[in-house]
Amino acid sequence: MDYDILHGIVIEESEALSLSELCQICNVQVEWIMALVNEGILEPAGTRPEDWFFSGVALRRVLVVRHLQRDLDVNLSGAALVLELLEERNALLAKINLY
Repeated sequence: MDYDILHGIVIEESEALSLSELCQICNVQVEWIMALVNEGILEPAGTRPEDWFFSGVALRRVLVVRHLQRDLDVNLSGAALVLELLEERNALLAKINLY
């Protein structure tokens, strides 16, 4: 039996990723990330794309949107709505678990 060895990195929510790092990790094009920023799905720190940095939360959002588009053929506006609803649901579940 052949086994593939996988290597991984744990990325914290507070960790900053450059635009190129985010694209490399998610295996997406820069133009697609820019479209996510234009749609309001991602909010980078920095004024120009060359200076943009993204949090670990942005990484999770990119992966969710990529899956929504690939698996369900959802457009960016629809993906933004789904993300908003998922995050609201998770916040409500976290509140319930506190009590």
